[in-house]
Amino acid sequence: MRLAWPAMLSFLLNNAYRVNDQFWIKGLGAKAQAAIGATFFVHIMSFTLIFLAVGGTLALVSRACGADDPARRDSVARHALWFGTSTGILLMVLVLPFVSQIVALLGLEGEAAELATEYLGTLYLFIIPLSVFPVIDNVFIGRGNTRIPMMLQCIAVALNYALNPILIYGSHAAEVVDAPGVETFSAIAGSLGVEGYGIAGAAIATGVARIATLTVAILLLRFTFGTSLTGSCRPKLRRFAAIARISAPTSFSIFVYSGVYFLLFALVISELGDDVMAGLGIGFQVFEGVAFPCFLGVSIAGASLIGHSIGAQDREGALEAMRSSRYAGRIVGLLFAAIFYFAGFYFAGFFRTDEGVYEQTLLYVQVLAFSQYWVAIEAVNEKVLLGSGQTRPILWISPLGNVVRVPLGWFLALGLGWGAAGMWWAINATTWLKAYLFWRKVQRGPWLDLALADARREQEEE
Repeated sequence: MRLAWPAMLSFLLNNAYRVNDQFWIKGLGAKAQAAIGATFFVHIMSFTLIFLAVGGTLALVSRACGADDPARRDSVARHALWFGTSTGILLMVLVLPFVSQIVALLGLEGEAAELATEYLGTLYLFIIPLSVFPVIDNVFIGRGNTRIPMMLQCIAVALNYALNPILIYGSHAAEVVDAPGVETFSAIAGSLGVEGYGIAGAAIATGVARIATLTVAILLLRFTFGTSLTGSCRPKLRRFAAIARISAPTSFSIFVYSGVYFLLFALVISELGDDVMAGLGIGFQVFEGVAFPCFLGVSIAGASLIGHSIGAQDREGALEAMRSSRYAGRIVGLLFAAIFYFAGFYFAGFFRTDEGVYEQTLLYVQVLAFSQYWVAIEAVNEKVLLGSGQTRPILWISPLGNVVRVPLGWFLALGLGWGAAGMWWAINATTWLKAYLFWRKVQRGPWLDLALADARREQEEE
């Protein structure tokens, strides 16, 4: 829990970017809410590439720490940062010229499509720092330090909260949205002569806040923790390959997940109307944006401890970390299931734009309450595999469950006429399937023996 609670808060704060955007753009109307909600799945698709530099970093840094090998630890960190920077450059080249086509694939039309295009086109100007920061996070977490990422996220979210009203509405922020500090932000914007950039302002606020905290993170890593960011020799291809090998199954899983939601938007959700899309955006980014980071905090803490134990060839320590993270995950999952179902109506009111959006948000949240326990089970067991470096089962379990969502969601929502509720119950059913398969793989699979053997081989190669 000493590792988990700062990680929980850090991931919560990271998701607060989306909560911030979803909250502040409500003054632009339901079309803007729908645009932000739909474009989130483009970010998930991008994270497919970003995660190639992220997942393996956690496992390899934690193993090196467990083996008390600082030279290998810093080499992994350095290669991961180069990897993340290259990924950001690639994403900028791949996405920026095709933003309007990507938005069209989401099934958005009219004003919602124009807003989504403006938002994405601006955000991807900042994709390099957005790609590198998760790598830095996992370097610190792999070292067993979750408090620095938490501190950095606190700074980032506070800065993002202040910049959003200034850059979206300018001096008119107080006239449009009622929120703590908005009068001050309006006055600052007025003194600077800023009249706001609409939905593009939300993207600029995110980018500027992330650049500021990334700069602080790199300075801390270099001067406080003494990590050489250039090294004394040329990059090693085998180091990049080791990071990518561990990350690739999860990256593929993320790719399938985002592809599934592209299809769901195009084939099902876009047919259900703007209120449903806005409700999904708020439910997914706000409610699940709070719950999932808590599941992830417990999971990542367990993954870090498992990696340290494997690096030290401590079999019992790895099993103890696995059992403890599973137990904590179940408790947190039950807690959020209760919050979603019994308190969803209260929290949804903070994001109310009109009655239709509120009703669809509440429907999403109360139906998804029945899968939160299982989301926690899935997250914990998946991160057990990630922390051990044995990620191959992720290659088929997550894609299988996610792909099934498309035909099942279409059948329940449109075929049977259940509407949005049918789509959300399809998500529940496939989550239950994935949770069971991950639990079974960790419970009965040879992941620990394979991980211990890999760690011994790494030490011999060094």
